[in-house]
Amino acid sequence: MSFLDHLVDCNRHDMKNFLPLIHRDQRVGWVKRNLVTYFSSFPNAVRCDSTKIETNPALNTPDLLSGSMAEVGATLTAAGLTNSWRNEPYAVGTRFGECLFELERAVVPAFGVRGYGLHLTGFVRKEQEIFIWVPRRTADRPTYPGQLDNTVAGGHPAGLSLAENLEKECAEEAGLSANLVRRARPTGTIRYRQEIEHGLKDDLIFSYDLELPADFEPCNSDGEVENFELWPVNEVMDVVESSDRFKFNCNLVLIDFFVRHGLIGASHPGRSRLLSGLRGDLIRS
Repeated sequence: MSFLDHLVDCNRHDMKNFLPLIHRDQRVGWVKRNLVTYFSSFPNAVRCDSTKIETNPALNTPDLLSGSMAEVGATLTAAGLTNSWRNEPYAVGTRFGECLFELERAVVPAFGVRGYGLHLTGFVRKEQEIFIWVPRRTADRPTYPGQLDNTVAGGHPAGLSLAENLEKECAEEAGLSANLVRRARPTGTIRYRQEIEHGLKDDLIFSYDLELPADFEPCNSDGEVENFELWPVNEVMDVVESSDRFKFNCNLVLIDFFVRHGLIGASHPGRSRLLSGLRGDLIRS
């Protein structure tokens, strides 16, 4: 295992296994070929051929299209091809902030549409050394139980601004006050494209840093986190570089943190490839 291995693993995909999902002549997603049969059983929602899947142009409002896509998604879930529904709608569009229709979060990979999320690294400085607050996911989580996570991490649902969602996630996951959250510094985006058995994670993460007071201790309130521990940054680096103990996409956020804070310096072997991967250069359309 290495830093670069995490970037490669998050970007393993073969686009020959997918058909584009088209809405009004624009690609909005990718459907894996092993799911096309399920989509083709809903001719009122989509039109399928050997090269693409198109939404029905008669579904000419976001509400109509969202309802029809929900029927497709429910069938996929009943067939065991998605995670359990969370009743959390995601906006589907060709860019962030656009909502052509909505999809249940659990079925987003099955449609291969862009998923958005935000991750925050909460850290403190003690005598010039950096420490990072590291949570462990609870053992009963439906996804990635027991794995290590970023200080705060969550998906981005429809209807919220980034600032609103960041404040919500920080309060729920780490007990951060709104005043503290306002100090968070946006540090850019991280994109990856990972093929899974029944879909594609084509995701974009909005990343934030937040330097916290030395006496602050995070506290989870939504049941997603078992406990928090304050780790020296060198220990976090060792775990990321040598294992898969962190949830898969959290590794990318942490590697980006290490680079930006000079912990992976110019002399580090493979640094240029890490920078290239974090910019999304491992993604091929």
